[in-house]
Amino acid sequence: MTLTKFALASTVALGTLAIAAQANAADIYTPSMKDAPIIVVPPTWTGFYFGGHLGAAWTQLETRKNEYWDGYDDSDLSFATFGGKNLNDQSAFGGGQFGYNWQTGGNFVLGIEVDIGGLGSDNERTFLATTYNDVTFSSAYSTAVVNVKSEGGFYGDVTGRLGYAWGNTLLYAKGGFAWIQPELKVRTVVSIDDDPNGTYTSSHTYDDTLTGWTIGGGLEFLLNPNWSVKVEYLHYDFELDNNNNRRWNDWDVDYNNWRLFKDSFTVDTVKLGVNYKLSQAPVYTPLK
Repeated sequence: MTLTKFALASTVALGTLAIAAQANAADIYTPSMKDAPIIVVPPTWTGFYFGGHLGAAWTQLETRKNEYWDGYDDSDLSFATFGGKNLNDQSAFGGGQFGYNWQTGGNFVLGIEVDIGGLGSDNERTFLATTYNDVTFSSAYSTAVVNVKSEGGFYGDVTGRLGYAWGNTLLYAKGGFAWIQPELKVRTVVSIDDDPNGTYTSSHTYDDTLTGWTIGGGLEFLLNPNWSVKVEYLHYDFELDNNNNRRWNDWDVDYNNWRLFKDSFTVDTVKLGVNYKLSQAPVYTPLK
């Protein structure tokens, strides 16, 4: 017998033995524990997580009320009120977040989240002021301008979350405490033709940490037991006060000067985020 014929005969013999063994195994097969159905564990949102986010922000610095007053024995008053002049800007922002979710026995999810990031806005604008001694400015005898400048900075918030989950999707609302550290400047210049002093200038810079509140909501989707992605909207509101809305400068016994600044700074954001959950649901596998 040649080598080729021997190899062919051996292959046929092995194939016949394999078929016979498979048929014999089928005849003696009995069910075992490893054939029990696999337990499908529903997705859970419970656990600690961390992640990052990027998005777009719309800022508004609103000059609600900025007043300038100079007096001498209450006989010479110069008083200007500036309001309704807004500086709007659009910019990118980004940062990170971490938090904890707890899914109740049903579909509700409770959580707490911390956001930290940076806002990239930078804009400046000059407006004509509107009133002097509570009357409309007239270019015939006086002019006034207000210069407003806004630069972004670091921001953060601590919020509570309340959501409703169905399957891999979570719809949630959130709100809480917020802070931001921008640089906001408001400067007013008043020129009065019939005033011997001529021009009055007042300015204030908000460069300390501002506190306020935030509220919003979003949708989050579980990609697997650990990773999720989300889209979220938040509104931030910060009131800007200057020493309880008033700053005094005493020049002498009779000659007093004060400035009043009361403005607001708001931010609306839309962002995309990704989270990684540290804990996950247990995985059940069939017995061997």
